[in-house]
Amino acid sequence: MKRDFGPVLDGHADTLVRIEEEGGSLGDAPHLHLDLPRLKKAGVSLQVLAICAAERPQAYAWAKRVITRWRQEYRRWREQLIWIQSPSDFEAWCDGRKIGVILALEGLEPLEGKLSRLDEFYEQGVRMLSLTWNGINAFACGVGVPNDSGLTGLGRTVVQMAEERGIILDLSHLGRKSFFDLIDLVRQPVCVSHANVNPVYAHQRNLTADQIRLVAETGGTVGLTYYPPFIGPGPVRSADLIPHLEALIRIGGVDCPALGSDFDGVDCTPRDLPDVTGVPHFLNEMAAFGFSPEIIGKVAGGNFYRFLKEKFTATR
Repeated sequence: MKRDFGPVLDGHADTLVRIEEEGGSLGDAPHLHLDLPRLKKAGVSLQVLAICAAERPQAYAWAKRVITRWRQEYRRWREQLIWIQSPSDFEAWCDGRKIGVILALEGLEPLEGKLSRLDEFYEQGVRMLSLTWNGINAFACGVGVPNDSGLTGLGRTVVQMAEERGIILDLSHLGRKSFFDLIDLVRQPVCVSHANVNPVYAHQRNLTADQIRLVAETGGTVGLTYYPPFIGPGPVRSADLIPHLEALIRIGGVDCPALGSDFDGVDCTPRDLPDVTGVPHFLNEMAAFGFSPEIIGKVAGGNFYRFLKEKFTATR
């Protein structure tokens, strides 16, 4: 039985990357983890779509191609989608029935070290960013760097530029020192779009208790992610995320947990969460474990909504 816990907001998916590489369309993409029909079926009302260049050569040109394709997709499906770029877009999304989309840069590799390109991508509609993927670039070190030297001078500047422009800062993938350098610098709420809890299951991409606490203290959120290697050993089910959720609440409070699927950016999912249509099942699993409808609603979308509302209504 599908129970209504309110709208679902998902803080991270790589679907646009898959469409660029493999073809298909948001309107009907059965080979992917999500498309428009399945987003509606799952009750997802907002989806962050990431552009992750990772280690691709000519990252700037590649990212521009992804955005061009996204614009084509948006023109085709705009009766069902609203691209959130401004407070008025956010308000229209809140008042309507369309699925909201926020465009994100997962790693600033497409800037290729040029700060001027941040404004170019802002003009192209990007409203969320993380500084790096798993490696090192001109701005910061990712979790895959053995000796994290922290934010560079350019990294500190780009953080300030992002806050001035109202771009959401996502701390996913940052190495520990780079993470702490960034959070010492920010003056506004930040998020971690997709990560789990290191004390529950040790993985370099999962967050320590200190990291969770600091994100929560800014007023930010941490998105639980469905990637099995971040959840636990061996084959996992969605219920195996429950200890991560409990830890997030214990460390960061009830306003901290959110969802960040990483759909279409992962090569496997929990057995009972094969694609976006499995999300209602996960919410029902929370209910079975004794979480109240209020808490489930916060995790499903309420907390990320609060975070986004502040971002898109703040006066600058």
